[in-house]
Formats: sequence, C-alpha cells, structure tokens
Amino acid sequence: MAIRRLYRLIPAWLKVVLSGAIVIALGWQAFFPSSVSGSLAGYNHTDRPIFSYWVNGNWGGDGGTTCCWSFKDDTAEVVWILSMTSEQERAGMEAERHSATLPMPEHSRGDQYLHVHFLPGNKVDLVWSENIRSPKLEYYRREYGR
Repeated sequence: MAIRRLYRLIPAWLKVVLSGAIVIALGWQAFFPSSVSGSLAGYNHTDRPIFSYWVNGNWGGDGGTTCCWSFKDDTAEVVWILSMTSEQERAGMEAERHSATLPMPEHSRGDQYLHVHFLPGNKVDLVWSENIRSPKLEYYRREYGR
C-alpha cells in the first residue's frame, strides 16, 4: 500500500521520463552489450604442458574449464606459461612465459564457452561456442595429433 501512495506522488512527466530511461537502457544492453560472459576451456596441442593461462586477466587454469568470466574488449590478450615433462626437465628445458593479442572471435547470444587452443610455434586460436566441446577440437587433433 505504501508503495502505491508513493507512486501516486510522482508527477506524470517524471514517470514517463523514468520509464523511457529504463526502456532505452534495456534496449542498449540488448543491442550493444558492453561485455560478454562465459567460461574458458583450454586445449593444448603442443608437446609442452601448459602450467597456467589467462585471457584478458581471467584465469584459465592448467586444463579443463574455468567459469564465470567477463570479457569486455574487442581484443583478447592470452598469456600462458609452458611447463615441462619430467624428460624435458632432465634435458634442461625451463618454464617459458608467452603472450599473444588476438581479435576477440565472433560471439553469438547462446555462446557460453571461449575455447583457447594452444598450437605449436607459440600460437593461439580462439573460438566461442555454446557447447563445452570446441568446434575446432577434431580439426586440431587431426592436424597436430593431440
């Protein structure tokens, strides 16, 4: 009841302005989202283990999927640390840190997963999808055998 009384006290012109502002804000968000939310899923197609990685500061872990990140830019800075297998460590290899800046791939409304493919030659490929399995996984497995 108290809310109705307060609502009646608001002038009609202010109700119209507030309603219009709400409609414009919702429309703006629908057509021009300021950020994209999703999970990171990493795939290693190299002969070195990935110790850890980040996309625009969002931690991707060392494999598997990490959840609930926000991606605000049109570019993606991917930073990763290469580890080594026991054999590589005995051979004198050391951990390496790499980074690459790429354009953020196309994103559709239903996409929930940003798939990060680490490729030989310290290259990275990104793809969004609505599925937890990357649409490029089989291609890269055929291409690189892992």
